[in-house]
Amino acid sequence: MKQPKSIGLYLSNSSNKNHILEQILANKFLHGIVDLSSMRGVLFSTITINRFIEEEIRHDRFIIQTNENSSLGSMSSGQQKKALLLYQIAQKPEFMVLDDVYSNVDKETQQIITATLGKLAESTLMIQVFFRKRDILPCIQRVISIDENNKIVSEQDAGTFHTAQHSQEVKAHLFSLPTGYDEQHQDINPLVQLNSVSVKYLEKQVVENINWTIQKGEFWQLIGPNGSGKSTLLSMIIGDNPKGYGQDMILFGKKKGTGETIWDIKRQIGYFTPAMILQFTRDDTVENMIISGLMDSVGLYTKPSDIQRDIAKSWINMLGPFYRNKSFQSLSIGQQRMVMVARAMVKHPPLLILDEPTIELDDENSRLFIDMVNAIAVDKKIAIVYVSHRDEPDLKPDKIFELIPSTKGYTGIVSEPRLSPD
Repeated sequence: MKQPKSIGLYLSNSSNKNHILEQILANKFLHGIVDLSSMRGVLFSTITINRFIEEEIRHDRFIIQTNENSSLGSMSSGQQKKALLLYQIAQKPEFMVLDDVYSNVDKETQQIITATLGKLAESTLMIQVFFRKRDILPCIQRVISIDENNKIVSEQDAGTFHTAQHSQEVKAHLFSLPTGYDEQHQDINPLVQLNSVSVKYLEKQVVENINWTIQKGEFWQLIGPNGSGKSTLLSMIIGDNPKGYGQDMILFGKKKGTGETIWDIKRQIGYFTPAMILQFTRDDTVENMIISGLMDSVGLYTKPSDIQRDIAKSWINMLGPFYRNKSFQSLSIGQQRMVMVARAMVKHPPLLILDEPTIELDDENSRLFIDMVNAIAVDKKIAIVYVSHRDEPDLKPDKIFELIPSTKGYTGIVSEPRLSPD
């Protein structure tokens, strides 16, 4: 029997990815192109990882383990994907549905995944779902483009798709940030100082001797491999990590452990990571979503003032007329991300933290997001810490803080931005 050609499904953020994944696995989406009805398949996705983690929490069943980690929940995101891939390969599937394979993983893990899937594609049908044109796996032989209604609009061989990819450029966007409102934050500089910070969990050293100072208006990119301690550092700056107590840290002018509250810290920070969107399940308007950022709350529980509504409207005007009078739940993934950044920015925090913000954004929305971040950085009123494994050629940070292996765990070095090929 002839091996079917591996397929790539190219989606925009207007497509309903989760519905497409369900339909593929039920043999209802590609049934006119490939018959999966008699084939055993698996879904390689964070969706699958989350299901296994839920099984660990609810039933104390640890199905996927490694020599280093006894559960998926204790692994970094990159470790989770490598462990899931090895587990699924051992199941000997006849097809694999690959969902955004490169999200949340460092470059070394990306190379391992690419090589592993390329070898596996010699005997196993691959169906890759992706949002960024450059993410197409080398083993994919034909590409199907999907529109906002989850309809197939074109089918072409991978070579033709690559040619079209390099001939199309996503246009830059110009942003004019709202002015006229500034919450009364204290004039503090530097904002954050970490002095010889070291953190371990049980016997495992994560970070060692971290020295990092974040000044007003600086634009930092935080990078490092999976498991290097990026999330640990962020959680300590945000105030969510009890490991911060006893450390030599100064956050917004106060030494850690001298009577500050977690809300004193959070009031100074605008924070966004894609997982936050899952917290917002109410059918709020975009205006109310942005106003909730002024209150650091999930949803509104008091009637907004006229001033707060005017502030929110100024941010909606910046995003564009499309967002006026819209429900947050009706927006695409990319559109929701833009609203969430406006929500993080609305109180004009001294520090804005963006953690893997372009995951699952398509080419157009990624460029839109990056241009907005650059506009915030140019304003020089807000410091930015941008965390990502992905090279974004249009991103323009001032400095890089890179976590590198040390004698124990990881330590940090400061470097100038380096241009990477896309």
